[in-house]
Amino acid sequence: MEVTISQKVQEHSEQVFNVRLNSEVFKHGKVAQLPALAHGISRMSPTDADLFRDAFQRESICYANSWLYLLRSTRNDEGDFGYKFVGEGTLAAIGYRHHSVYIVRPIGAGRLQMILDLCSRIYESLQCPIILKKIDRALYEQLSATQLFQAHADDLTLFEEEAFPEHILQLEHLYSPLADRDPRSLSLLKKVRRFEKSMKLLPEQDVYWEDLESNPGFQNLFGNNPGKYKSYKQIIREASSFRPRDGKYKVCAYYDERHAVHGLYISELFEKGSMGLYCAVSSKSSPGITEWMDYDFFRQLFQEGIHTLYLGGSETEGVDAYIKKLLPIAPSYLMRPMLMHCEGALSV
Repeated sequence: MEVTISQKVQEHSEQVFNVRLNSEVFKHGKVAQLPALAHGISRMSPTDADLFRDAFQRESICYANSWLYLLRSTRNDEGDFGYKFVGEGTLAAIGYRHHSVYIVRPIGAGRLQMILDLCSRIYESLQCPIILKKIDRALYEQLSATQLFQAHADDLTLFEEEAFPEHILQLEHLYSPLADRDPRSLSLLKKVRRFEKSMKLLPEQDVYWEDLESNPGFQNLFGNNPGKYKSYKQIIREASSFRPRDGKYKVCAYYDERHAVHGLYISELFEKGSMGLYCAVSSKSSPGITEWMDYDFFRQLFQEGIHTLYLGGSETEGVDAYIKKLLPIAPSYLMRPMLMHCEGALSV
């Protein structure tokens, strides 16, 4: 490229932008031009699972090294597949929603230059916010040194589940006799036991997405937020499809006595003894129902030999506070989101 990203960002910063066309860009599908912006960009598809998993096996375990995570983080506003970048010693996933482009979990030797070049081309073409998700410590320091990205945003919703830090559960801490005496989990355990006396739910593990989505209680899992369902759509269909089970996923739905679904949980295996949790939705129809289902599903995992459960981060302060009642610990690694810093680019 003849003009560096530093020069382009400086040129943009000296102008006063009004990105009123931003919504129209996405509405009319201009984002579909992404493959034309750089060689190596193509649509994501279910056949890409092995490509990413093979790359993740060469990396240390973390919440973002998951096919299910990529399915959710690269979705578009309708919950459909996003894009991927493959080439130049780099692999990354690309999503587009909220009138923004997300570059997710870039790995490989050429990732720094790829991000700089790709962000420049995307912004020049689409003039939209660009968010980098799940940036590890080394890459974070390199990108910070360019002064082209910032680690905070006025609108934390842009960072989605990375608005608050990741947590990990060591399940033996939650199910040891000492957990009953820990003041941090006391209110959680009280709600679990109170709910057990008021309502009976039956867990079912052999479920398929067609049956789930036609269940009379399914829409109640997502309340009045259709976008929430779309964010989980590909995860649900991937993990509860009809292909042979190989132990990679654990899917559990909770039904009442009328067989209406009240909860859905999906986790993905990393290695023996470790899983990541990528779907935990509840109808919230009764006090304590969410706490009871969390406690029951995590206990199932523990009884099946899972000791470490990666929960990822949180979208809201309330969810973050709730997770802390589960006696979590911080992961040994550090992942952060970053926002491309362009004057006016956030004036959507």
